[in-house]
Amino acid sequence: MLVLNLKMNFSADTIKKYETFIRDKEVIVLPQFPYLLFFRNGKYSLGSQNVSKFSKGSYTGEVCAKALKGLGVKYCLVGHSERKEYFYETINDFRMKITNLNDAGIIPIYCINQTKEDYEQDLELKNIENQLEGIPDYVKYIVIAFEPSWMIGGSEEKLDMEHLNDVLIRIKSYLMERNISHSILYGGGVDSSNVKILKQLSCNDGFIISSSAMDLNELEKIYNELKEGN
Repeated sequence: MLVLNLKMNFSADTIKKYETFIRDKEVIVLPQFPYLLFFRNGKYSLGSQNVSKFSKGSYTGEVCAKALKGLGVKYCLVGHSERKEYFYETINDFRMKITNLNDAGIIPIYCINQTKEDYEQDLELKNIENQLEGIPDYVKYIVIAFEPSWMIGGSEEKLDMEHLNDVLIRIKSYLMERNISHSILYGGGVDSSNVKILKQLSCNDGFIISSSAMDLNELEKIYNELKEGN
């Protein structure tokens, strides 16, 4: 599973060229809201970067889960670190969003973040489990994207594979204890130079990428590396 988070990038012309480039690729692509309708004809699956925490009503500027479903959206990102940092969203907001997506038949990609401070001090991974508490009990299937913010954006930090393995194992154990079917993705500084190593992570079912997703040469290399491992 490879998720491409395009964030707030590309013009209408360049996004059409991007769609052509990934048309034969089995990926999950997350474009901006205005470009969702451009992604209809490929092997890829369509995802959204966001959804309203409200199911319907007078909330100007919001986009509800049912509207996304009507556009062919199959996946939706929830809980990204940028939503916390810039829009002050909380675990309760994420729980409401997951509920609305679940009701609409859209699979949430729920981001579990880890700061540099937590990496150094939260040795028991309590904050990881606190974030997982945002998943409602009745959810049958969810995609978890573990994104250590200290590795995002081309960080020079050395990969701590032991720590990353511990986090993914903890996430999987939590979900299994609650009988929640799941896929687990890793995201954070993933590029063509380290994806072969990161493929060795325990309990890892794929990756979520952003910077590398917007560089077509990098994306091609990463995609081919993952296909070779299948």
